[in-house]
Amino acid sequence: MSPSPDQPPELRISEVTLRFGGVTALDRVSLTVAPGEICGLIGPNGAGKTTLFNCVTRIYRPDAGTITFGDADLTRARPHRIVRLGIARTFQNLALFPSLTVLENTLVGAHSRTPAGFTAATLGWPGTTARHRRLAAEALDILTDLGLRDDAHRPAAGLPFGTLKRVELARALAARPRLLLLDEPAGGLTHAEVADLGGLIRRLSTERGFGVLLVEHHMGMVMSISDHVVALEFGRKIADGEPAEVRNSERVVAAYLGKAS
Repeated sequence: MSPSPDQPPELRISEVTLRFGGVTALDRVSLTVAPGEICGLIGPNGAGKTTLFNCVTRIYRPDAGTITFGDADLTRARPHRIVRLGIARTFQNLALFPSLTVLENTLVGAHSRTPAGFTAATLGWPGTTARHRRLAAEALDILTDLGLRDDAHRPAAGLPFGTLKRVELARALAARPRLLLLDEPAGGLTHAEVADLGGLIRRLSTERGFGVLLVEHHMGMVMSISDHVVALEFGRKIADGEPAEVRNSERVVAAYLGKAS
């Protein structure tokens, strides 16, 4: 049964395998992100977390397995269609435009929702100005929600790193995602900023009704906001369950959190 229009679809990754030459980056990985759920994806560098993100967003095509989002087969979708299906993402490294303002960077995320495109709207081409004003108003609402309204007309260049992380999140929200892929959103943040970000992600998911697939090395944040957690090691899934269950798994403790003395 297809989800109702106001309910995000389910992301289902089944037996996905990806090889780079003789190296198996993902080995029959399966996981599900239910509608509106936050799924934490943990593992050390090289475990395959970002690689899995890149399969979902069609940067890579798996050698085997299936990835579906509701009724859509993502392995057959063109990369530019992924965001139009309701999937947005952030990146480990900031991918903002330093010379653009915070508002303009946020509006970039809405380009998939406008047939004319962001560039045409920005240049004021015929038929685009009214749409651009509406999108700008929505973007300002997002910035207000993220505590960035006062920075809206400031260039991204020179802003604090924690602020830029929120700008990237604002850009993803401008696409009106039904599923948000967050790739180490807390990387480089202070302890206090990490705590604030975790609460923000949980609130946004609940209020805006989207699911989240979260890659993050801050275990406290992952365990506190995730509905369930998946652990990868060398491209293989070694745990999948509620946060407490995964946190107490002997294999996960040994692989990621260090062996108990």
